[in-house]
Amino acid sequence: MSKGNQDGMLGVGGTRSKLSRGALRGGAGGGRGGADRARTQAQRQELVRKFQERAAGKG
Repeated sequence: MSKGNQDGMLGVGGTRSKLSRGALRGGAGGGRGGADRARTQAQRQELVRKFQERAAGKG
């Protein structure tokens, strides 16, 4: 196997597909639906609330 980048191959894993910066961050074309994003946001908000409650309880 040559060391050159023939046919866009990056290694054994396959070829690289072009993704926009927005898609990499979970935007359109990223493969994540709106329900999944809403659930993730709800989990983050719950975690922040727990941290705030703990911080208020120690003070």
